[in-house]
Amino acid sequence: MNRIIGYFKANLLMSISLVLAIISCLIGRFSSTFIDYKVIFSLFGLMLLIQGFEEVGLLRYIAQKLLHFSKNSRQLVQLMIVLSLIGSMFLTNDVAILTLLPIYLKLLSILPKFKGRFLGSVLIIVAANLGSSFFPFGNPQNLFLYDYYHVPLVQFLSWMSLVLLVSVISLGFLTLLVAKDSLDEIQLKENQINRKESLLLTGLMLLMIFVVLDILLYQWVIPLVALIILLYRRELYKKVDYGLLVTFVSFFIIVGNIGDAEFINTFLKSLNGKEIYLAGLRLSQVISNVPAAFLIAPFTSNQQAVILGVNIGGLGTLIASLANLIGYNLFRVYYPRKTKRFLGLFCMVNFSLLLLLGTIFYFIIH
Repeated sequence: MNRIIGYFKANLLMSISLVLAIISCLIGRFSSTFIDYKVIFSLFGLMLLIQGFEEVGLLRYIAQKLLHFSKNSRQLVQLMIVLSLIGSMFLTNDVAILTLLPIYLKLLSILPKFKGRFLGSVLIIVAANLGSSFFPFGNPQNLFLYDYYHVPLVQFLSWMSLVLLVSVISLGFLTLLVAKDSLDEIQLKENQINRKESLLLTGLMLLMIFVVLDILLYQWVIPLVALIILLYRRELYKKVDYGLLVTFVSFFIIVGNIGDAEFINTFLKSLNGKEIYLAGLRLSQVISNVPAAFLIAPFTSNQQAVILGVNIGGLGTLIASLANLIGYNLFRVYYPRKTKRFLGLFCMVNFSLLLLLGTIFYFIIH
């Protein structure tokens, strides 16, 4: 019983969403049609493969290779940001942060004179959030919205490429604030990977990408992927975030019942594109961008406003994106006495970028 209670306490978002889903069913109704099964099963398949990449250590291997080209601490931060941006596009923001931030913090633990460690940590987290917005499978909200709206891939990429361009330019300027310190003290230990395992996982990931893009049917591909993983590395099933799956199902049920409330339906449908966009930005700050996407999407056909709103809305507060919380918790492990300074810098950078990107794309929304 204590373990169960501890699990629900550790997964607070899941616990709250589950309780709210139950309450919504008691007030309203439960219907299996509320649940988007393609999103749930696709998320499950992607999480299996992401854990596989984590076990293989692919991103860690690439990061260590890139560090060989770092002449100073600023270049180190710039390379880590590039890897965070690219890695999060394909392996989600959570995995990019979980893989890269510990490497970065471990390296800096042997560089006591390096003054830019906090800014570098913040920028790696920001880069993972912004980079993951580029593809439909880079983060949970995009996976849901892309499937919900059936957005043409070219259209989706055209919107998010603008976000990526502004993000890269902004992050590039911010890295100029990182001091240039020597990295001669760092001794790298090579981390080898199994090439056959990496190729297998890459092939399965391509199949999952085809599912997300509606090229292949999820009813066939996901059972195949799950079976191969079961035969290949069944221990990966233990590392899947089942709480996130429960959270998604709960959100579907909550939103389904909210959709039955006529006055809420009417109010949200009355909002124009810019108002929907601002709603996505604001809601993300207090309930995070994934539930914000679930809440807003059913009540508007303005795909651009919702997608841009919740992705840019991942900037700002610590809870605006779950990836922010992951990054903060990792930093706290390495520097438990420096969390206030980290949070101050985190808020300064995030809200500055939120204001910048939020303003720019406000005038682009139709």
